[in-house]
Amino acid sequence: MKRIAYIIALLVFFALYVKAQNSTVFEMRYFTSDVKANGDTDFHGETEWMNIDQRIDFLDKYAAYSSNFWGNKQLDKPLLAIKKAEEVLQKIKPQPLTNIRRTLRLVDWRAYGYRPGQLKDKTKQWALWTNTPGTSIVDGNLKLKNCIVERGIEKIDWRFKFSTTLSTLSPDFALAFKKGNQTLLSIELGAGEIVARSGQYKKYGKVGDSSKVGLQVYGDLSNHRFFVTIDGQPTIECPTDDTLEHEIDGIRLSSRQGETSVDDILLFNFVQDSTNQHTPFYTALLLDEDFEEILPIDGWQDLVYDDSRWQTVKLPSVHGGIREKEESYYLRKKVYVEDFGRAILKLETLDPGGEVWVNEQPVAVINNRHPYDLDVTEYLRPNCENIIAVRVKPYKAGHSMLHTPSDPYIGWQLGRTELILTDRCMIKNVFVHTASIDEKRALQVNRIVLQYPGVYSCKGKVEVNYYPWYPVEGQKVVSIEKEVEIRSAIDNMVVVNLPIEQPELWQTGAPNLYKVEVILRNEQGEAIDDYVLTTGIRTIEQKNGNLYVNNKAEMLNGAQILGYRYPIETVAKTNRCVPDETVVRDLLMIKEMNGNMLRIHVHAEKDTIDGINDPRYAEFADQLGVYLLWQTAGWIREGEAWNVDFEGYPKFVKQVYNHPSIVMWEASNHPNRFKKHDISDSNDYMERIFHTISSADTSRLISPTSFWQHTHYGNYEGTKDYKGNPMSPTPVLMERLMTRGSQDAYSGYGADWSYLRKAPHSWAASCLAANDKCYFNFEHEESAAQPNWELVKKEPWYKVQSYEWGYEEGSIGRKLNVEEWRISQAFQAFSAWESMKKQTLLGYDGFSWCSLESGANMFTYQKPLVDAVGVPKLAFYANKQVFNRIWAASDNVDVVYGPADLITPVIFNLGDERIVDLTIELKNDKGKTVERKKIKNIQVDKGRSVTKLDCFQFKPKEDGCYFIVYTITDEY
Repeated sequence: MKRIAYIIALLVFFALYVKAQNSTVFEMRYFTSDVKANGDTDFHGETEWMNIDQRIDFLDKYAAYSSNFWGNKQLDKPLLAIKKAEEVLQKIKPQPLTNIRRTLRLVDWRAYGYRPGQLKDKTKQWALWTNTPGTSIVDGNLKLKNCIVERGIEKIDWRFKFSTTLSTLSPDFALAFKKGNQTLLSIELGAGEIVARSGQYKKYGKVGDSSKVGLQVYGDLSNHRFFVTIDGQPTIECPTDDTLEHEIDGIRLSSRQGETSVDDILLFNFVQDSTNQHTPFYTALLLDEDFEEILPIDGWQDLVYDDSRWQTVKLPSVHGGIREKEESYYLRKKVYVEDFGRAILKLETLDPGGEVWVNEQPVAVINNRHPYDLDVTEYLRPNCENIIAVRVKPYKAGHSMLHTPSDPYIGWQLGRTELILTDRCMIKNVFVHTASIDEKRALQVNRIVLQYPGVYSCKGKVEVNYYPWYPVEGQKVVSIEKEVEIRSAIDNMVVVNLPIEQPELWQTGAPNLYKVEVILRNEQGEAIDDYVLTTGIRTIEQKNGNLYVNNKAEMLNGAQILGYRYPIETVAKTNRCVPDETVVRDLLMIKEMNGNMLRIHVHAEKDTIDGINDPRYAEFADQLGVYLLWQTAGWIREGEAWNVDFEGYPKFVKQVYNHPSIVMWEASNHPNRFKKHDISDSNDYMERIFHTISSADTSRLISPTSFWQHTHYGNYEGTKDYKGNPMSPTPVLMERLMTRGSQDAYSGYGADWSYLRKAPHSWAASCLAANDKCYFNFEHEESAAQPNWELVKKEPWYKVQSYEWGYEEGSIGRKLNVEEWRISQAFQAFSAWESMKKQTLLGYDGFSWCSLESGANMFTYQKPLVDAVGVPKLAFYANKQVFNRIWAASDNVDVVYGPADLITPVIFNLGDERIVDLTIELKNDKGKTVERKKIKNIQVDKGRSVTKLDCFQFKPKEDGCYFIVYTITDEY
């Protein structure tokens, strides 16, 4: 019955998938009777026709039409519905457990942050809160009874955020922000009402009957206003009186007619820094008080230590950021174990390092972010309760780069952890990949690592079983046994090649997964250990200049994540470790964009190893059907390429090896110092990184750098240097797994339209002309686009222009002001479509937009497709349009059509052969169709194809802006 249900589900999916191949896209053009517009006309550049006012009007009309066309007219609709990511997360299947060995997933831990001197600092702060009669600190709360408390603070003169939690609320509680004796603004709560005041201004709001009230105040002194939210819900916006001094140096808490309990007081000051265009303001923490006692840390490793007041956390768990700076993160887990032959403690990561203790004994001191399998057999006690204790040492970024937040305390974490209890002779690891696929069969390569710490070798058998696992679990489909001899004290590699008939392949549209079970038996045939993993049957290769997945032409289209997450107060803490819901949200946003690829691109530093190797991304992407370009935690952003963690890279690869969603290893982003050295530097690096990665995996593509132009190579073969001189390349450049690509921004960074019109540039042209390996656009930051400012009006980056602002002078003709944010989004989307369309037609094999989410540069980075609160910009939809599996458009980037210009439609197809109809509609700037053309029964080739149709002209029209809508109908 499960098998029948699975087949029905596949048929339903296939029907929906085929229907989804129909597509409607649009292009915008200016039509004129002026013969000067004949030929390829730039938007702004060498052959431009429009003047600056016409270009602005063009973009204004584009914004109006496109926002309506794409169903987000006000550009305020979130991309994902509330709770969507959480709902999808609930459907993610956990990895299966073993049946013979005991695999204990150590999920819930007790955790506490502590630094030396913390008690002294806390005592000093508490004295400042309780030096007024009527105040006291009891049970983690500041009690105010018939009294007023005042605190001096460092000066605030721009923007700030205050938050607290109130309970046992008196009828006249008030919070005031002052300069000397003068009150600039105040908030009063009582009797279900809240009042915000500033001089002559007074605004009212309602407060619910909750026993606790979360109060937040956002001050914007530069724009003379402040905001009040209750429990995160906007409640009041109030002006500040212009007659008052707009500066704050103190706060006052008043509870004169009863008692109020105050907890978790936080005050962030956002300070402008006009000298730093990349970080135009920084965060200062003025108040941070939870009113909880500092707990003694002595004996934290002991079983009898009282951790009842520590927090309970789920792994992975992160500590850090400005609020927790310099605190070590202590974690404890009690676990009862029965008899065992061998015990292995598996740590995904201890980032950036720390200590591991078992039963009060130090097991390991770790000083890197590598995954670890710690043999704790001699430390663990059977048939009783044991204590595992971990200290994560704090971290501070030492090599900031242009996207880094002002907070340097990048989060430190303990990754997910398992305790393996098994036989002394055990399966250490299993690595699985697909060697080949034909019409009826797949060949799976299973590399099994066996280990025995005894004195003599031993013999036995390994058994490998495959079961359908996702989306529906099924019975065993294939099994094989192999006799083995396990030599003592070394890793024994056993390779088992296993054919699978009629396999269910892993692909983004149907992410089928298998459970692989490996059983180790002794000479008597008794099962003594097992190992269970999930994987997909999937091949990836590059040939004839194209990418192939499962022997079918494919592209890798999507965006990358930088790791900077809303809200700004925790942007540093969560850089390398986000909640499960965020991982799912990233993947869902890619799918909403018609994308199929997420580039893992988390970083916070330059000149040093960075990045993440978070297996959750791979596990979730396996089930959601998203390709991953994987960086590992040995990756570097820039600087010397030799800073890559060559020792750690193979370890990171092996940690996530079995996930079919990972299709490429990326060693570095854009190390940029090759040309400071001689040619050998480029050759030596390529050899070292290729052999480092391929020693661990020969089944995926390898990207040594995503910006090849920083190397010495000037052409595809590497036979010329970047100056055109002959050179001798290393042979690894032509290895089967080595990719090509770069970061090509034909309409970004202020480039005028002529650069796009003349594309591709020489390096890309060389790679595309070779018609051999793939060529990826690893990072195409097309241009910046301001967000809908009304959605972030209480945030510190409100109407703060990006360091990218000047790009508009080159690409449009002048800078756009904050009131023209829609126009800035229009150019980003318009240029993105035209650029990506042309690159696709040129033969590019994929795109990664930089970046998917907002957050870099203190949330002032404006290239991202989705703003900080989850609302997509127009360019998101432009990407969605070009990521259709089939679409039609004009074959060039001519922006203004003169009287002699012809339109040559092309159909791009990525998939099966088909017969389609094409409808081309011309709409005016009011959205009314003024002419329609239909072409029927067009034969479209399979694979990756471009079908060029006969050119045509619309009938002469009145000069102005028009929209050409191309609709492909596939009903055959």
